[in-house]
Amino acid sequence: MTPTNLGFLPIPLEITEQALTLCHPRDVASFSQTCRQARLLVYNNTDRYLWRRLFLLYPFDDPRKTQHGFCEHTDFHWMTELQQRIRAESIARSARSTPEELLAALHVFLGVVRSAPPVTRGCERVPSSSLLWVVDVLESTNMLQRPSFSQRPTCQTLARLRSYLALTLDDYDDEDEEGKQRMKALRARSRSQVYDLSNYNRDNDWGHLMPKTEEVDWFHIECVVNVISCNIAELEGRFMDIRPPCGLGATRAYSAPHATTRPPYDWAGVEGNWRRFVSFLDYRDFFEFNVSSRSNRMLFFEETNILEATRLIELELHLISPHAVPNYYDLDRFPDSEDPQYPTLYFSGPSRGVPGNEAMVVGSVSMADDGVVHWRFASVDEAHMQWKSEGLQIGGIASATGVVGTWIGAHNELGDPVGPFWLWKVPDDHPRDIYV
Repeated sequence: MTPTNLGFLPIPLEITEQALTLCHPRDVASFSQTCRQARLLVYNNTDRYLWRRLFLLYPFDDPRKTQHGFCEHTDFHWMTELQQRIRAESIARSARSTPEELLAALHVFLGVVRSAPPVTRGCERVPSSSLLWVVDVLESTNMLQRPSFSQRPTCQTLARLRSYLALTLDDYDDEDEEGKQRMKALRARSRSQVYDLSNYNRDNDWGHLMPKTEEVDWFHIECVVNVISCNIAELEGRFMDIRPPCGLGATRAYSAPHATTRPPYDWAGVEGNWRRFVSFLDYRDFFEFNVSSRSNRMLFFEETNILEATRLIELELHLISPHAVPNYYDLDRFPDSEDPQYPTLYFSGPSRGVPGNEAMVVGSVSMADDGVVHWRFASVDEAHMQWKSEGLQIGGIASATGVVGTWIGAHNELGDPVGPFWLWKVPDDHPRDIYV
């Protein structure tokens, strides 16, 4: 039985408990070691009030208003979750943390990001306290630049978190030579992954899945994000200020324009106006890279001054019935979802680039078992598919960050080029006629 007060502190336990909610959790843990009654108060808190208040006042988002894996929290372990997060922060801030400890902390940070609350109507500008905490810890500790991570670039947890961050924590100034070299190496590594034709085949769904599995290859997705982010940063003139939203806040579910007012049937926020950056190599460079005999493919991009072209395309997408999907779009590859909450959606609409470069797109959006939203679409001209694109929504449903992936020849013919794209939703009143 929990005592009504502490023997050495003759005040009601309710007041003691309230005072503890104003302390740092580490101090609460220290307090619990003072006597048996104190330990009972801290760890035998049957109504969970103390740990719930400590969690929310840290502050973290209220998980009762959150979606995790697109399912509402029904039983949240306040004490355990808070202890894991504080432990992860301590690991990140310690210079003596082992690679295993750093990886465990990384899992915690990614879990916090994935469980961030969705944006709701009327609260579009209210930030997520949990995401602010993750950014603060990662930025202040420079944890992602630790040597143990640079030696494991294909770590899927690291790659997924970096995909969500989209280089927002990789800034460097003109005098930071170490930062410049790190970014140069990162870009070369990413380009050698994205433009390597051997990374695209039926077994990995043409790039974004692990071979012969349904699991996302987040290393490949991170490389796509890195390549097109670097290309966008170099754009000049009228395209200088056109950027997809980046950062953890933009990965929250329903953070895209108009997502909180979308009709219920459009669970993915498909309908509306979109912009899309596509990048590609000169085909001569692309061919030379893919037939290169170098044992280290990164050297091709490190030793040569290879430039990429980047184009901006505007789209206007509308949902269509599955029965209205043209015959040339292979529905058998994309079976309808069995989840009534997230049925497969089909869409079409005009796609406009430079004057004279216009087409229609037709595609589908589906929810995978792991909660990742998949986008597939094709560019169509005169009833013939020209290019197809496969991408993933970065973050939650209808995130502002949007969709990143790769485009390739519609029929996967030998020697077809390949390149990255970034698709994101824009407000209905966005500036148009950018090529005029």
